[in-house]
Formats: sequence, structure tokens, C-alpha cells
Amino acid sequence: MKCKIYFQLWCWLLISVFVSCNREPLPPPEPVVNRISIAGLRTLFEKGINQVDTNVYIRGAITLTPELGNVPAFIAYLQDSTAGICLTVSGENTFAMNSEVKILCRGGSFTNFNGLLQFGDISIADQTELVKLNGTAISPVEVNLGELLQGNHQAEYVLIKGVQFKDPGTFSGTKILTDCSSQMEVYTRSDATFATVSLPTGNGTFKGIASVYGNKQLLLRDAGDLDMKGNRCGQASSIYLTQDFNTLVKYADVNTLQGWKSFAEAGGKSWYGNEVSSKKWVQATAYNSGQASVIIWMVSPVIDLTRAEKPFVSFESADGYDNGATLELFVSSDYAGAATPWTSNWTKLTFTMPASTSSGYSPFAASGQVDLSPFKGNQVYVAWVYRGTDPAGTASDKTTTWEIDNVLVADK
Repeated sequence: MKCKIYFQLWCWLLISVFVSCNREPLPPPEPVVNRISIAGLRTLFEKGINQVDTNVYIRGAITLTPELGNVPAFIAYLQDSTAGICLTVSGENTFAMNSEVKILCRGGSFTNFNGLLQFGDISIADQTELVKLNGTAISPVEVNLGELLQGNHQAEYVLIKGVQFKDPGTFSGTKILTDCSSQMEVYTRSDATFATVSLPTGNGTFKGIASVYGNKQLLLRDAGDLDMKGNRCGQASSIYLTQDFNTLVKYADVNTLQGWKSFAEAGGKSWYGNEVSSKKWVQATAYNSGQASVIIWMVSPVIDLTRAEKPFVSFESADGYDNGATLELFVSSDYAGAATPWTSNWTKLTFTMPASTSSGYSPFAASGQVDLSPFKGNQVYVAWVYRGTDPAGTASDKTTTWEIDNVLVADK
């Protein structure tokens, strides 16, 4: 009996040893990788985290790549339903526009580059998974320029309605996009395939990526994304007066232009034409006058606003060697054309002025559309008044040169 029991125990021992020797080791469990939104990723940076050290991934659509040359070779933009992010890529950047990808974030770090939050450096071979090569193209977020200028929607693919390029030209470089109230830079690299394409001249819909490089700016994905063929905003429905001073001879008194008048209230000076590099304008200064008071009126021709609805005046102005002489804008429905306009009733108007430039000359600055609605139904005159001083033998000179160009009186 004992032999039988010993035999059974021996058999069980042999079986146990055999099983133990042939058992494969169990693999370790797969690490858990949780998904976070791109908005959540950006929040990590806002919380002071500079490098991701947890197993998380983001998933979204690639909205901009170097394929058309409008971003550097190591840059791509990614977006999901919550936000967008600029990615920096190590090695070859094979991201494809509109593809859907997953990106493992562990080890990635944040960089604030001239105001733009970047996340990288991403190794496409080691940290990404292609979900769909030709994914469903992400729809742009509809915004306005005001929102973008406040810093909202950074790195997102956006759509802006009712905008136009301020000036004609090609896409290459920095261009100004405006809705006739706000304006924003659109930057295109000279390497972009569409850099030499002419800008659309109409008003309409702009699509691009909201980015930052010091200033807020927009980046085009493709010039073909734009639909800007409508009527431009800011154009006058009726024009009552326009003057660019291109027919005024250099140093000639503005009186030589039909209907325009220059009157010296004090100091014996006048408004006169000037020209540099084929650009012409009219200007006034107290410089070298030797006069204790220099007051010069430039009065427009009479303007008929009897049928106007929303009239305005606009012009451009610049200052040179500014040391305190002033430029003022007035309108009158009382003045009747006499050589002493200062004896009539005038209403002072405010306008956007150029930056004060104490050495050299400022760029010309747009005045904005200065409202003349209180004077509709009347015939009016507009006047620009220079006030300066250049007393001989003193250091209290106010001899700023003030320049005026591109006068327009029209209806909105």
C-alpha cells in the first residue's frame, strides 16, 4: 500500500516538474495609453508643464503641411473638435494634408515661439499612427478678425466672411486682410507654390490657419481655398470730392488747383505741393519762417451734400520732424468762400493721426472715415489748419511739417 502511495506522489512530482519546465513566461501587460483632446494638451502648458511624461495621445486631422511650401519643412498643424496645435517634427516630415493621425505625446515638449505654442519634436516613425490617409477634411471654424486679434483660435483652421485684401499685389510676403473695421496680416512664404499668384481683388470668404509670429497672422493652405469675388466694402456709393494732388507742380501753391485755396491767418506762409519718387502731396510748415505765429488754412472747393445720406471725409496725413506744430480738421456750412475763413463758424473734427516722428518723416496714415452726417443737406467746405511758430533767435520753435494726400468726400 505504501509503495502505491509513493508511486502516485512520484508521478505527480514528475508531472509538476515537466509542466513547470515547459511553461512560457507571461508577457507584461500592455501600457494603458489614454486619449486627451488637443485643448487638454494645450491646458498642460498653461498649467506650467513643459514636457509630457504620461502615456497619452492626441488624435486629429492634419490641416497644414509643407506640401505647398507655405510652412518650413519641420512644421505641421493638427486639429480636433476642441482646438488646434502647431507640431514640430524631427526627421522627415511625411504628414499629409487632411490625413487623420494619432500622436503619442509622452516625451514631447512645449515651446512658445514668438507667441505661437508649438509641441514636439515628434518622430513620425516612433510616435505616430496613421488612422486614415484621406480622412474627411475638417471644416474650418467660422470666426471674425476681432476674435483672432484677441488671440482666440490659435493654430486652428478658420473661415472669415466679408473680408478683402487692402492692396493689390501677389500673395508673397505680408499682406493686409481687412473687413473695413479691423485688419490682420496674411503671411505667405516666397517658397509657397502660390506666392506669385495675384491677390483676389474682391470681398468674400478667406480660409486659412490662425497663427502668430510676433503679431497675429493668417497662413494660407492653398490660394484656391479663397472665394473673394464680391463687391468691396468701404467703397463710396457717391463721390462728392476727390483730390490726389498729382497735378500740383512741386512747390506750387495749392491755389493753383481749381477750387482749392490757401490762406495765411498769420505768418505769411501757404500750403504747397511737394514730390518725392513720383509721389505727390501738399504740405505746410513754419520752418525757416522766422515768425512768432504761423497759421495756414487750406480750404477745399465747395462740396454739395444736399442729397447725401451718410457722407464722410477721408484723407492721408504724415508729419516730419515733429516738434509740436499741429494739424486740425474743420468743416463749415457757414463759410462762403471769403479770404478770411477764420471769421466764419467751423466745427472741429477728429481723425486718426500718424505717429509723431521727431527725426525724419512718418509714413502716411489713413484718417479713417470722418463722419459728415450732421452737415448733410447743406453745401460745405472742409479745411485743414496748420498752427506753428518759428520766432527768430529762440529755441521754442514748433516747425513740424504736415503733409496731406488722397482727399475723399463721399457717401458710405
